[in-house]
Amino acid sequence: MKIGVLVTYFHPFRDGTENQCLSWSSEIAHKHEIHIFTSDRRDNEILKDKYEEYNHLHIHRYKTLFRYKYYLCWNWKLIIDLLKADLDVLHIHSLGFIQQDLAVLLLKILKPKLGIVNFPHGPFLANENYSKPVKLIREVYRVIEKYVVNRFYDRIIDCNGNQKITWMPNYFPNLDRIKYCPDGIPKDRFAKVDSRDFAEKYNLKNKFVIVHLGRLVKYKGQEQTLKVLPDILKKHKNVIYMIIGQDRGYKSELENLAKQLGVDDNVIFTGEISEEDKLKAFDSAKVVVFTSAPGTEAFGIVTLEGMARKCAAISSEIIGGNTAVLHNETGFVYRYDNLDALKSYISQLIEDKKLLKRFQEASYERARQFVNEDIVWKYLEPIYLEACAK
Repeated sequence: MKIGVLVTYFHPFRDGTENQCLSWSSEIAHKHEIHIFTSDRRDNEILKDKYEEYNHLHIHRYKTLFRYKYYLCWNWKLIIDLLKADLDVLHIHSLGFIQQDLAVLLLKILKPKLGIVNFPHGPFLANENYSKPVKLIREVYRVIEKYVVNRFYDRIIDCNGNQKITWMPNYFPNLDRIKYCPDGIPKDRFAKVDSRDFAEKYNLKNKFVIVHLGRLVKYKGQEQTLKVLPDILKKHKNVIYMIIGQDRGYKSELENLAKQLGVDDNVIFTGEISEEDKLKAFDSAKVVVFTSAPGTEAFGIVTLEGMARKCAAISSEIIGGNTAVLHNETGFVYRYDNLDALKSYISQLIEDKKLLKRFQEASYERARQFVNEDIVWKYLEPIYLEACAK
């Protein structure tokens, strides 16, 4: 097959969607021809190479003529090149882009045999954590999106298996088009590394380290763990909360909160770190926390990354549920903003060594079920083939 992939940002830019798209596309490129259509810029960084071959992928980058935040962007040349491309399948990452919907509309008119697959990644249409103006715009766009999805997308990917029975039926009434394909992690997340230099750098010896990995933005909820630290530290002085990720405007607020709570000596902000250092950080930790607000995430890949390094996991509830974390089996799941529950779960893992060890071992085995190199052939390729044969 010749497969096109339309994604807002791509390698070398990094985030959850970008990393997942790179991992899946690189694996499936061993058998199929893959063309990536993406932007040549993010924030203030502009890439010089408008075309690049990387990991057997053909990457086509385009100047974004207009962008407002994440969803509102525009580039005519990208759309024109998509119309010219000789493709069997187009895989679109994310839902709710006017540019993508126009491309889909034109493609279905001009190339009706083209199979089109969408991976929403997050429950944007079901998210209620927006301001009133944004909600109003979203309500209008819901109507448009429902029409586009039902008429023109051949398959929709549900990455946690529960969205099909929660928010998706409200927008994709043809449930036969919704197919399960879980998020996952590359097999290199299980590679052996020596974490001694990382532990020494951050003085983690004999510490009980709790890790949060993710961009520093409010919806990621890093403050949830900060707020329960004062009570935990009264009994357990050796606890360290390590916050890993690029600052997207929230770091100063988190730092001020840590100081106000008197826990700043037990909080480490690493900033964005390398993939190898991520492994070292998790190897230095006991627990990975995932504290995102409801309606903002569809899976929580970072929990899998921690679980692959034998971290017990604590996750907030997300729409459809965090498939990776099984409550009372691989860790705990708590209702977002229920700080008493979060504090209780962290305390249990600190104080009950047998429980912690049981969760750590179960987490590792659970993570082994979500390896991208297996997921691509078991789930993703069949979805592409179905979209072609519809």
